[in-house]
Amino acid sequence: MLFAANGATAPATVPAGDELDTTIIVSASSTRLHVPVEYLGAGVTALERDDFDAQKPTQLSDLLRNVPGVHIDQVGGRGGTGSLYLRGADPNYTLVLVNGVRVNDPTNARGGSFDFSTFDVDDIERIEVARGPYSAVFGGDALAGVINIVTRDRLGSSTSGSVDAMVGAYDTREVALRAGDRNWTLGAADSRQGEVVRGNQFESQRVSGSYDEVFGSLRVQLSGRYSETERAGYPDDSGGYEFAEIRATEHRDAHESLFSAALTHQVDQGSLALTLGYFDRAERTDSPGVAPGIRDPFGVPPSVVDAGVARFTTAITGRHDFGGTGIELAYGAEYQHEDGSSDGVLDFGGGFVLPTSFDLTRTSWAPYAEVHIGGPDAMSLQAGVRVDDPEGYSPVTSPRVRVAYGFDFERFDTFTIAGAWGKGFKLPSLYALGHPLVGNPDLVPERSESWELELSQEVLLDTARWSLTWFDSAYRNAIDFDSGPPPMLVNRNRVDSQGFELAGSYYQDGWRLDASVTQARSRIASTGGELRNRPEWSAGAGAQWEPFDGLKLSATASYVGSSFDSSIATGDVNLPAYTLVNVAASWQFSATFEAWLAIDNLTDRQYQQFVGFEVRGILPRAGIRVSL
Repeated sequence: MLFAANGATAPATVPAGDELDTTIIVSASSTRLHVPVEYLGAGVTALERDDFDAQKPTQLSDLLRNVPGVHIDQVGGRGGTGSLYLRGADPNYTLVLVNGVRVNDPTNARGGSFDFSTFDVDDIERIEVARGPYSAVFGGDALAGVINIVTRDRLGSSTSGSVDAMVGAYDTREVALRAGDRNWTLGAADSRQGEVVRGNQFESQRVSGSYDEVFGSLRVQLSGRYSETERAGYPDDSGGYEFAEIRATEHRDAHESLFSAALTHQVDQGSLALTLGYFDRAERTDSPGVAPGIRDPFGVPPSVVDAGVARFTTAITGRHDFGGTGIELAYGAEYQHEDGSSDGVLDFGGGFVLPTSFDLTRTSWAPYAEVHIGGPDAMSLQAGVRVDDPEGYSPVTSPRVRVAYGFDFERFDTFTIAGAWGKGFKLPSLYALGHPLVGNPDLVPERSESWELELSQEVLLDTARWSLTWFDSAYRNAIDFDSGPPPMLVNRNRVDSQGFELAGSYYQDGWRLDASVTQARSRIASTGGELRNRPEWSAGAGAQWEPFDGLKLSATASYVGSSFDSSIATGDVNLPAYTLVNVAASWQFSATFEAWLAIDNLTDRQYQQFVGFEVRGILPRAGIRVSL
């Protein structure tokens, strides 16, 4: 895999034209580099605004649901937690970036995972998904893969502003404003969702902006984002509306700030860059607790927690193209400082209140390098290594290698076979280290090792592509809860995940068709036990058609196989499989006015992603866009 100098992933993007484009944009906060698609592999997927905008999605999970290797769910709608499982791995094993800035929260009780339910789709320009361990470039948290969310940085060539408005069932509504010029954008939005799942409430406000200007050989890029969210829903493990004995809902209020800056100097056959990133998040959670039940005779007491994290990163990076030799080199060094704290109490009743506060700080620095050798029509090699030196731990070395061979026959389209191997690591979350009741300061980093074998081919005169990827991943030192006594988090499990991803796409004459099937079997190695909320089988298909200028039709179908789940109220259960169908139609009446209609869950399917949290059914929505 070839990366831009500051470590952003190289997404396999495909424009919705008549033919597949074999040129990829490698996005980063500091550089953009064109790379042939054969270098990248089927393990990388990109979703572009011009394409997914036709679907009129209302939440981030709608965009990611049909990506090969991805399963995403939400506890009780956007009022709950949105978790992503990449190739069957834990949600906290996926590193999430926004404009290249890390946004995983190490102070939460979920091991430092990112909550996908809070992000505003209107603010997204592109989503890049790289599957497999990528600590060789990104360092910690990238055990299973990396997701980079790129916020909107441009408007239409003839547009200086826009107003979007949407209303739908279950008090679903959104208003978004955006203005911009050649080198800057500024946006604001207000989003709400009601009881699409009983007990769910969600409201958010967001402002964001970007600036991009070139001064001779120097490029300056800035981006910023601030958001506030208010959410309510039944607590995790409670059994939801159907089974929760305590009928009060959990309330969570949060605010989040993000800033990135990059200075890139173009030099002969390459570039040098300085990048800065800052992330700050604070959340207050007021939970009524969970009543005793079949799985736990004690339940979970009520609690109030104020938690937050502040993270600063800076990197000096470079890229050099040894012209004519087929060799490209990326290199750099990164420094990170993060400060996490939590101030909370557990209320056991009778005046007995137990504090659950902690405050931890840690720093790390890391050099890394990556090289690409060869060309797309023969043998090519990408190899990278990074050495992280985190405070309080021994240095960790993370390698990654990918070898590919492309066959270009005169009578057949290009066929590629590739193999990849890599390692990843993740430091214990600040919650796991510092929580006074279950934290364990002796925890060691979690590790991963993964092998991949990939076959891919462009067919039908480059208007279609298929790929088949087999993967085998092992996660060691997995952190788990030990009931004790004393109860604490410990390193004890090894989790194995194997499976395959089969994907295909077709683009021709106004049509865009995509389909994929994923099989990911994840088990605890020592016992063979299943892991919660991880269906072994999933599949997706999508179609977009533009019968004539101005009219766009879209339909997607997603299948999620049966999965194992558990709640305190019910104990262990198996959730049945379900299929979702979403459709949308938009009409561009003029250069300044668009109207659209979308129906989520067209078949009115009532289903559960978690025990007792039943999605109630069909969700019709309508909206307009006015461009200025």
